[in-house]
Amino acid sequence: MGGNPTSGQTALDVIGLLKHRLRLFLGGLWLLDGLLQMQPQMFTSNFPAQVLLPSFQSLPQPLRAFALGTLYPYIQLHEQVFNTLALLVQVALGAIILVAPKRLYGVSLVTSIVWSTLIWVFGQAFGSIFAFTGGATLMLGTPSIYTGFPGSGLLYIYLSIILLLPDKVWENHSRKSLSPLWDFAPLLLTGALIAQLNPNLFTASGQATIFQSNLDTNIPQALAWSVASLAGYSMASPFLANILEVIPIISLIALWLTGHRRTAFILSCVYLAFAWWFGMGLGGLLTGLGTDPNTPPLLLAISYLTLEKQVFDKRVLVENTMSAPRYN
Repeated sequence: MGGNPTSGQTALDVIGLLKHRLRLFLGGLWLLDGLLQMQPQMFTSNFPAQVLLPSFQSLPQPLRAFALGTLYPYIQLHEQVFNTLALLVQVALGAIILVAPKRLYGVSLVTSIVWSTLIWVFGQAFGSIFAFTGGATLMLGTPSIYTGFPGSGLLYIYLSIILLLPDKVWENHSRKSLSPLWDFAPLLLTGALIAQLNPNLFTASGQATIFQSNLDTNIPQALAWSVASLAGYSMASPFLANILEVIPIISLIALWLTGHRRTAFILSCVYLAFAWWFGMGLGGLLTGLGTDPNTPPLLLAISYLTLEKQVFDKRVLVENTMSAPRYN
């Protein structure tokens, strides 16, 4: 993890290495997403009905009318063609991001931003900010980091954007006390905290959208026992359950902002592993209809970037010390 700041690397070398690792991560994720589209159920009516329709129903107008009135009927009629298109786009994105020369690499990142935006809007309904209540009524939903807030599509957009930025921009951002580039982990967690304080999540029905929903949709029956007790407790004592869900978010924010980056990163790994299984069922990867691993791997990559800022800062300190004038 990180590196020795006196090992001969320059500050720009550290940035280059970080961007290379994030490039491999993003390209690998797109390849994985493409492979997930190859699952047999993706070529059946289950894909539009169980994956896309719930998101379409949770969109605000006029997007909802377009998605349900135009887009969904078309996908239903051509589900295999649509899935094949998604498969090819994502595999191509992953391959090009991983191996493309510089000029084509930039184009692939722009394409990644566009495709991720479509996924975040239509496939994830803006991170489930809204909830469909029947008829044509939308209300504030129960977005939670435990169920994938703010949506993996938005995090794909973020990674694609920062990889497009020149090294000099990265270097300039490192001088900020709280940079949206280097310090995005605590900023994201702050957003997650605000979402988790939603009054709906202090109710039994709100808590049911986390662990019980995961149990109903993502967890295979043979493994249901691992989540069932937690789901039952959270609905029986929703206020206390949400307090307990908020505490680790606040703790991680405090650790990141007070400079305890390594401790924050290690605890983030544990926390995200918990959320990934108990709240998201590994992003539905065991259902045959999982389209991506959901947010935890992306949040972990962003946490790693925030951790590595200390390596960059040490390298800058060494360079400044070596370049400072010496007096006899």
